[in-house]
Amino acid sequence: MDVDIRNTPPPPEWGVTVSASAIDRLAGRWKARTFPLPNWDYKGLPQGLDDENWYTVCIVACSVLACIWPPEGDEMWTTRFDGEDLDDAPAIFSCFSRQVVDGQLPLDVFARTTALEFFAGRGTLQLLDERWDQLNAVVAALREQWQGSAVNLVVGGSYQAEPIVELLVATIPGFDDAPLSSRGRLPFHKLARLATAMMSAGGSRPFAGLDRLPVYPDYMLPRVFRHHGIMKYSPELASTIDQRGLVPKESDWELGIRWATVYCGDRLAAALRKHGSRVSTPALDYALWESAVLGPEADAMGEHHRTLTLAY
Repeated sequence: MDVDIRNTPPPPEWGVTVSASAIDRLAGRWKARTFPLPNWDYKGLPQGLDDENWYTVCIVACSVLACIWPPEGDEMWTTRFDGEDLDDAPAIFSCFSRQVVDGQLPLDVFARTTALEFFAGRGTLQLLDERWDQLNAVVAALREQWQGSAVNLVVGGSYQAEPIVELLVATIPGFDDAPLSSRGRLPFHKLARLATAMMSAGGSRPFAGLDRLPVYPDYMLPRVFRHHGIMKYSPELASTIDQRGLVPKESDWELGIRWATVYCGDRLAAALRKHGSRVSTPALDYALWESAVLGPEADAMGEHHRTLTLAY
């Protein structure tokens, strides 16, 4: 059974608690803020693609858009594209852009190269073999399940965000991000929702129902919630994160952080709406991410948790 992670907080014994009063305080501070949706014009993304090739790039790239931070003491992975060194998500995107020829991303390119060649760059990109295996499984599933056409998947979801997410989760490896916990299945599905939002933003026809998707349970949003006192960690978990220790995959700690992120996102969106802000959770997600990465308080928000996973 799936747990209702949007309306219930994680059990406090998992190391994470939520402050309702801190949510109200941040909503009061942000009540006059504007909340635009991302326009997905990031460096590294291919430009001018038709729907078929844009959807394909979004699905295959998002399937491996995870765990880009380096191990302690290692250099951040970067790759060269259009005369510039890119890191993080733009670097991942650029690896796919390099393979686009005449507006098309040929799916057979992954059988003609290696992981080291495809993700060529400097520094350390973790889980390289697992990343490559997952990417090739995604390509195989697109061929077997959707006749090699990402458009077929989108049409199968009737251009509706939630059904498209469900089809990605059910048919494409790497998108079924719903770990089983002692409380039940936790339907995070971060990459499936991200791919859906990207496909909608860059395609010729926006998808309906995007505003009903929750915030993404990733590395950056918990930093914002912790910084503002909304999410509080147990002393042991806080020490592990602050010292850049690993939070084990699918441990109570990791699941508690991700569950609380989704719950806090919904509670903050509801509090903002009480203040008269007509904010959707995807727009709020972008504002939270921007605060953690580009905002004036970003450098003061402390460490993100570190978990070796391809889920986010």
